[in-house]
Amino acid sequence: MHLMVMGLNHKTAEIGLREKLTFKRDLVIESVGEIMHSADVNAAVLVSTCNRTEIYLEARAVYPVLRWLKLERNLSANDLKQFTYLYAGADVVKHLMKVACGLDSMVFGEGEILGQLKGAYQLALHQGSVSKGISRLFESAFAVAKKVRTETAIGINPVSVASLAVRLAERIFAHISEQTVLIVGAGDTARLVAKHLARAGVKKFILANRTLARSHYIMRDLDIQGDVKYVDLSSLPNCLASADIVVSATTAPLPIIGKGMVEAAIKARKHKPMFMIDLAVPRDIESQVRDISDVYLYGIDDLQEIAAEHKRGRYSAQAQAEVFIEQAVEQFVVWQESQRAVQTIQAFRANCEKHRDIALQEALRQLEAGKDPKLIVQKLAHVMLNRIIHQPTVQMRAASVHGNNEVLALVHKLFNIESFSEL
Repeated sequence: MHLMVMGLNHKTAEIGLREKLTFKRDLVIESVGEIMHSADVNAAVLVSTCNRTEIYLEARAVYPVLRWLKLERNLSANDLKQFTYLYAGADVVKHLMKVACGLDSMVFGEGEILGQLKGAYQLALHQGSVSKGISRLFESAFAVAKKVRTETAIGINPVSVASLAVRLAERIFAHISEQTVLIVGAGDTARLVAKHLARAGVKKFILANRTLARSHYIMRDLDIQGDVKYVDLSSLPNCLASADIVVSATTAPLPIIGKGMVEAAIKARKHKPMFMIDLAVPRDIESQVRDISDVYLYGIDDLQEIAAEHKRGRYSAQAQAEVFIEQAVEQFVVWQESQRAVQTIQAFRANCEKHRDIALQEALRQLEAGKDPKLIVQKLAHVMLNRIIHQPTVQMRAASVHGNNEVLALVHKLFNIESFSEL
């Protein structure tokens, strides 16, 4: 079995392809089960976020999983070849550790990805799709992420997609505190957006979600000094015109804000400009909204320029983090090699025990038949010796014929033959 990861992220694929490969929690559960039924898959963890989808595997080959993914999401072979990546062995270890530390994120050093990785791992544990090797891989990644966040500057003043969205809004509006903000959705991202907007001085909020109770939850403890209005999603067409800034971050499978809805809102606003940020994957706002005059629509990929500025200011922290990662990768590889030795010993012992049991059963049968015990014991010893040394003897003769002296030297070392010859 080999350790592998296949996937795509914000660096390899645009949002149009990424949204085709997002998996909601219930689909993750179902999909991991289907992956485990692919040929020769021993373990699988599926990670799906707005910026990446990755499948960590312990398997003999990745092709059955690639075939499943192609059929499951109706992808072309060219899409899989051009926009996905595949790592194996130590490269998997290094990749996951960089992801866990936030070094591979669009927002350098962001902390949300670590929680998402832990959630995916716990889900796989619950399903029984985690092997000893995969478990060690993820636990090692979590450990190095903790070290990086506590011992480098990456953990200081962490930045998230939500905070970058607010920074973008502050660049557009000179006085953001005077704007009315509509937040669509009530998940963690929506809560973070509300938190950063409140810190920026925004006092007028409209929160739209399927359940009003959830909307109340995300505003709890934020201490908003202003007006907060709660509406359900069905009221979006009516309240959209009141918003200067719209931030949408739901988990809806299809867009919930269409071009017609926005056109009507702009008309009602008498063409007063509207700033919209779509942080959802799949997208919440139809891409055609970009074509509407006086509407400025930004998606999650548009935040990369601001994210790059943030990253440039943390190069020294990145270098220090990568040193920690390299050390952790080496430790994992040493552990992995030790496990191969353990597995070889276990297989060797099991093989010897199989021969022992067969010979012992035959000896007991002969004893029950009343045959001479002394002869039976002698035959047992003879049979056991022949069965155990037969295959090694065949391999030693083959090595001698082909001049493979390394095999013969290894046999001398394994069985301490030099010391026997001295007796």
